Amino acid sequence: IIGTGSYVPERILTNRHLREMVDTSDKWIVERTGIRERRIASGEETNVTMGRIALERAIENSGIRCEEIEFLVVGTNTTEPVWPSASGHIANLLGLRKDLPFLDVQAGCTGFNFAFSVAEMFIKAGQYRTVAVIGTDKLSAITDYQDRNTCVLFGDGAGALILKQSMSEGIIRSHLGGNARSRNLLILSKKDGTGNAYIRMEGRKVYTFAKKAMVESCFRVLDPSGTADKKELRTLFEQVTKIIPHQANARIIMGAAEELESRLELPAGEAKNKMIVTIEQYGNNSCASIPLALDISLRTGKLRKGDLVIFVGFGAGLTYAANLVRI
Repeated sequence: IIGTGSYVPERILTNRHLREMVDTSDKWIVERTGIRERRIASGEETNVTMGRIALERAIENSGIRCEEIEFLVVGTNTTEPVWPSASGHIANLLGLRKDLPFLDVQAGCTGFNFAFSVAEMFIKAGQYRTVAVIGTDKLSAITDYQDRNTCVLFGDGAGALILKQSMSEGIIRSHLGGNARSRNLLILSKKDGTGNAYIRMEGRKVYTFAKKAMVESCFRVLDPSGTADKKELRTLFEQVTKIIPHQANARIIMGAAEELESRLELPAGEAKNKMIVTIEQYGNNSCASIPLALDISLRTGKLRKGDLVIFVGFGAGLTYAANLVRI
């Protein structure tokens, strides 16, 4: 990773604002989600416009020229219209190479992890040397602000990074997974009388799935064969500097940390202290949550060159994934 960038809209939607829209309270939201505010895109902003700014900032941060990017992959779920792709639109707006290949990956909130893995494979295969990856979503466009179980969670934003082929260790490995049989736990559903589709979620079941999926993904990205015993796995885990989880819900993140500590017989707080959490300020902005947290962490010094980091996420589909990276 040679550069990162991010973007969040100016508008802040606080828990106090939500209390005026739906039957809820700041206390109820914070206790159940850990969220105090989230960013909401304006009518003119889209996943494309946010992704363009994030990538522009990542290019500037990396010190490369736009023409050096050989491939662009975007994790997103909210392109409108749904085709052509957001990636092509972003490439055109930024004036990237005329013959640039580009594609979108839709894998729910795990879209960034999947897109990151696609970039990893092309670079390791030697096909491309410099690849841009974006995670961007405008979940406010598919959020029902009369449904207090979902509207308190979601926000908008984008994050991007530049990957460059190198002989030094960078992306070590990725683990991708899915459970298509449970796809109906988190879907878009049309609301009666409107014709518009909004996020619908069976929260308790998603919580159970997410906590287990995050823990198992961390284990598999450290031990791909699944043959390490508890002591070996604990040693591998102790080498990890930080974990950047998908910012879905603070209870899920802390629940997964507690499960890691229990299964590895770690001291209380050891896994929790590795978790980078930005959800209090930004809410769940889907594919943007991990690259946004990465950019913030690098810019504020929470992460430094040489740190070993796990990106781990889950999302609609149901999907889950982790990436093991040397920053």
